Amino acid sequence: MSSHPANSTAPWTFTSEGDHCLIIRFGDRIDPAINARARQAAELIHNAGLPYISDLVPTFTTLGVYLHPFYAEPPVHKTLIDTLTAVLAPLARLQDAAADSVTEATRLIRIPVCYDPELGIDLTQIARHCELTVDEVIQLHTTAPVRVFMLGFAPGMGYMGLSDSRLAIGRRSTPRNRLPAGSVAIANRQTVIYPNESPGGWNIVGATPLRLFDPSTPPYALYAPGDQVQFEAIDREQYEQIKAQQHATD
Repeated sequence: MSSHPANSTAPWTFTSEGDHCLIIRFGDRIDPAINARARQAAELIHNAGLPYISDLVPTFTTLGVYLHPFYAEPPVHKTLIDTLTAVLAPLARLQDAAADSVTEATRLIRIPVCYDPELGIDLTQIARHCELTVDEVIQLHTTAPVRVFMLGFAPGMGYMGLSDSRLAIGRRSTPRNRLPAGSVAIANRQTVIYPNESPGGWNIVGATPLRLFDPSTPPYALYAPGDQVQFEAIDREQYEQIKAQQHATD
């Protein structure tokens, strides 16, 4: 692994990760502006149509650029870095103060969540840890939209944040081997929803009846990086009704 500064002015660095991957780093903290730059870089590179690039993976602060292993003449990394630096020139011009207030055209996706203690199995423990009542935890979790920073861990699983600082809680010391699909969990001021039955180490605050990932129907995932998600509290009866409607379409 080796690191290459882009140039003296560009607000990113390149890191080689083996023969077929470059990581472009835009920052070192979870921040909407940094995350937006990673996504904008992915769009610029995608639109450039470079035939030797097989995949682009934006994360919280980085963009993974993967080279096609079967391409006849993949560029050496120095040449690729020069090419990508030219492609990303429009983004470099946004490094001034205005770049920290990046605005994007985003979708607002409303996700119903049932905070019944039978579904939110860690809800009481979360409230105790945060020195809040259960109702206050629910209110804080549903007050303001959160940003989908990235997808990862499982298909259709989004990392969303940042939540109110009063909901700060770490991961569980012992992960669970099996969590039901739709489990809504929090840790490190972020929220994830497990799209399918899965192991997991986050704190379960509730559950959504919505199907988050459908491999048979594009765009497959309910949300995408850059979207805003608003959680909305529902009762157990509403949860069961919506869940039945979802299964009726199977």
